[in-house]
Amino acid sequence: MRKLLQFSLLFCFLFSLNTAVAQENIGIASYYSDSYHGRRTASGELYNKTKLTAAHKTYAFGTYLKVTRLDNKQSITVKVNDRGPYIKGRIVDLSRKAAEALDIVQDGHASVKIEVVPAPASAASSSVNIEAPDANPTPVAAPKPVEEKPAVVASVPKPAETIAKPKPAPAPAPKKEVKDPKTVSAAFAPGEKIVRGESYKDFDLYKVQIMRPVRTGYGVQVASLSNYQNVMKQVAELQEKWFKNILISVEKGKDGKPIYKTILGPFPDRKTAVSYQSQLKKKKKINGFIVDLTTIEYPK
Repeated sequence: MRKLLQFSLLFCFLFSLNTAVAQENIGIASYYSDSYHGRRTASGELYNKTKLTAAHKTYAFGTYLKVTRLDNKQSITVKVNDRGPYIKGRIVDLSRKAAEALDIVQDGHASVKIEVVPAPASAASSSVNIEAPDANPTPVAAPKPVEEKPAVVASVPKPAETIAKPKPAPAPAPKKEVKDPKTVSAAFAPGEKIVRGESYKDFDLYKVQIMRPVRTGYGVQVASLSNYQNVMKQVAELQEKWFKNILISVEKGKDGKPIYKTILGPFPDRKTAVSYQSQLKKKKKINGFIVDLTTIEYPK
C-alpha cells in the first residue's frame, strides 16, 4: 500500500512536470521595438534587428529554437542571445527580421510553439556559445606539422659578403576597447529596483536618467499633463505594465507654462505605430493617438 502511494505521487509529479514543460513551449511570441537596435543584450551581444535572434527566460545563450505559428504553421529558426519576455503568457521575444518572417509585425504578437533544434549548418562554424564551456570537452587531434623542404639556392655568396636580414615588423599596438555610447547598461546597483505603480511615493529619492533620443519615426501619445509630479507617477504606472519605451515631450503651453506629453515609442513608420495603438487599446485598455515625432516644435 505504501509503495502504491509513493508510485501515485511520483506519477502525479511527472505528469504535472510534463504539463508545465508543454505549457512553457506554447504561448505568445512578441518582437523587439526598433529602438533596441544596437543595445547590448543579456548575453553581451549587441541586438541587431536584421539577425534571426530571440530572447527566452531559461534557455542557454546560443541555443537554437524553431518557432512555429500555430495558426498558419509558418516557422523560423532563431538563436537565443537575450533574456525575456517577462509579460505573463509570452514565452519568446523575436528580432524584427524573425517577426517579419512569421508575419507578426502587423498584429504585434502571435500564438506559437517553440522547440530546441540543432544549429543550422550555416551557423555551426561561426556561432559561439558564450555560456560556460563543457566540463568534459571532446579532445581534438592536433593537425600534423607540414615538413618544409629547404629552398634551392642558385648561387652561394662569398664569405666576405654579408646579407642584411630584414627587420621584423613591429607588433601592432593593442586596440583600446571603445564602448558604444549608445549602449544602455541594464545593470542595477545593489538595492536598486524599478519603481512601479503602487510603490511610487510623492516624496522619496529617485534615480532618473535623462536622454535625448533621435527625433524620427512615430509615437503613440497617451497623456498630456501640466504637473511634473503627475508625470513621474504615470511613468511608474506604465513601468508596472512593463512598458519600456516611454518618451516625455516637454512643450510650451498657451500660458507659457510647460506641458508634459507622455508618448510610447518610437516606431519606424506610421503603419507599425497604428498597429501598436490598436493593440494598446485592445490589450491594455489605454487610448492614444499617433504623433509624428519630426513635426513636434520646441521653442529655441
